[in-house]
Amino acid sequence: MKDAVKRIDRAINGLLGIAVIAMLAVMSAVVFAQVVFRLVHASIPWSEELSKYLLIWCTFLGSALGVRKGSLVGLELLFMILPKKAIKPLTAVINLAAAVLLVFLMVIGFRTAAQVWAQTTPILKMSMGLMYASIPVGALFMLINTGISTYLNFCEEDEKE
Repeated sequence: MKDAVKRIDRAINGLLGIAVIAMLAVMSAVVFAQVVFRLVHASIPWSEELSKYLLIWCTFLGSALGVRKGSLVGLELLFMILPKKAIKPLTAVINLAAAVLLVFLMVIGFRTAAQVWAQTTPILKMSMGLMYASIPVGALFMLINTGISTYLNFCEEDEKE
């Protein structure tokens, strides 16, 4: 079971990493091109809109990667103060609370994306629902990574005992 979870982990987070890198590369190229065009008194009308929406998607997908790597902001002080026996249950409670919040974000995010799906962006004429979909999609990947992290942490703890 643990090997299957690790394979799923590598597959999902590998794809997320590639997607985030690709989006950041496109965003950087577009913003750089816009700067160059402004130097010659021209502009790319869609550059700001595209870079803004790519940044939004990168934020939510990158947050999912941060959840898996454990690199998001946390209260390390609390874990340093507590006895070792209390850390495992506290981690489970924190991950459960995070999972509840992520499910809430998914539900509200999908509802919101569905409500604005018919609206289009001003310049690119893309669905606004696609932009709002970054919230529930990112929350879904964060939820998956929370589950993977929790499972693998508990497996490692069991192996140490």
